[in-house]
Amino acid sequence: MENSSFDMHEEMFIPMLSQKEFIPLDQEKVAHERRCYVMTPALSSKWSALWDLMKLYSDAGLYDDAIAVGREVLSDHVLEEYHANALFRMGQLSEHKNDFDMALKFYLESIDKEAANPELGYWQHNNAGFCYLMKQEFERAEHHCRIALEFDEQNWKGWKQRWGDPHQWNAWKNMGAAMEYTGRYREAASFYTAAIKFSRGTERAVLHLRRLLKRHSDVAVYWKEPVQDLLTYYNVTV
Repeated sequence: MENSSFDMHEEMFIPMLSQKEFIPLDQEKVAHERRCYVMTPALSSKWSALWDLMKLYSDAGLYDDAIAVGREVLSDHVLEEYHANALFRMGQLSEHKNDFDMALKFYLESIDKEAANPELGYWQHNNAGFCYLMKQEFERAEHHCRIALEFDEQNWKGWKQRWGDPHQWNAWKNMGAAMEYTGRYREAASFYTAAIKFSRGTERAVLHLRRLLKRHSDVAVYWKEPVQDLLTYYNVTV
């Protein structure tokens, strides 16, 4: 297979995960969220306080501290209905650390808790698929991306269509990557194109398609003309 070093990750995924500028930790806000968690009787408010606490640590770049708060949620049996959400958030935080093995562990544990709603179900499987891509386990990546796309269709028919919202685009992009690196280049181009459409021209999806067409001129001849109107509409180029 061409580009067996899988340099796609260096070109596309790792830069996407580069850290943003961190915000200094506000200790007063930390103390406030702690008080809210301890004092409020409402479970949803307790969860909200711990979620906000995780965000404070995350925004400060203190990912291990944020994950530790997630473990507090898991140790609190009163908050069991929020365990799937906490595990999912811990997976995201592990991704920020570029620890994809740990992120995948958390995502799969979150899936085992079952999705509280189809929106979470989409992101659970999409993100697990992404981690499998990073591990170059393409069959497993494709498996989870397909489930994510089923959730996406369910969500779209359930309420997104009613409000005129597009499909989620991330799983389409990730499925394209799984297709590309298992030699199904036309299918990959199709998924990347869908990601461009649903994201209204996000650069990440466009760059994936650009890379694919550059590497495989036979696909470019077949594919470039049909997609050009779409790229022109969103003011992006391949």
